[in-house]
Amino acid sequence: MKKKTSVILIVAAIMIVSLTACFAGCGDTSKEGGLASASIDQIKASGELVVATSANFPPFEYKEGSKFVGWDMEIAQYFADKLGVELYIIDSDFEGVLSGTATGKAHIGMAGISKNPIRDETLDFSDDVFDSSQMIIIRKGDTRIQNAFDLEGMIVGAQSATVGYDLANMDDAWAYELDENGNAILDKPILGAPATARPYPTGAEAILNLINNNIDAVILDKYPAETICAMYPDQVEILEEPIFEDHYAFAVAEGNTELANWINDTIAEMKENGEWKRITEKYFGSTDQE
Repeated sequence: MKKKTSVILIVAAIMIVSLTACFAGCGDTSKEGGLASASIDQIKASGELVVATSANFPPFEYKEGSKFVGWDMEIAQYFADKLGVELYIIDSDFEGVLSGTATGKAHIGMAGISKNPIRDETLDFSDDVFDSSQMIIIRKGDTRIQNAFDLEGMIVGAQSATVGYDLANMDDAWAYELDENGNAILDKPILGAPATARPYPTGAEAILNLINNNIDAVILDKYPAETICAMYPDQVEILEEPIFEDHYAFAVAEGNTELANWINDTIAEMKENGEWKRITEKYFGSTDQE
């Protein structure tokens, strides 16, 4: 389903563990901060669109050498071009994407971000931009785990601060069915409670720990899971049934509705002129994503 090119470069990118933010693009880091309420006119006047990402999440964002590439990154470039400004990328761990966008270190967060009520307290979101799901990855031939409820009592790894980790950690906002008011029904979990939820900086590192028998399973977003697992076909496999249906959006700081609305309008433009389809097919092949 995905492009098979540049596999070596992708492997190198996703294996990098970065516990502190690194910066690439034009300008210097002194330009970060105070961007939470930036208007469209202010972004144009500054000459830069600052986007926070976590470039270890192929095919959405990763690096080829020093260049940021991927589905999110091409859309970010379209945004910058439309504004007539340079694109400036802040690369950090996933938690840094959320906090950096919320506190005004970036105008937009673009990193396969799922919406939920907790995140909505500090962030505003675009309309949904991509449908995905959370998948369970096991060692090849491990018959102990055949569905989500078989994770009961297991050691489960995931990328830190992601939905996969929140599921493994039995977070109220993710790991249970919800009532009509959006509250967790605590006697209706959607998976068996793991004994331990183990966070890793990247999904790739979680999968390597699975291969090395340090954990029993990994919960990871579908498309990065497929990309990474394709590198180890004799060692890991993905269970067919998703554990959780997921929806990504682009994030801005809480209250910046002007920027969120501009993003939605620009996405509509991209769908009208064919750019959305072109970028999506480039990274995912034939897809029904709209």
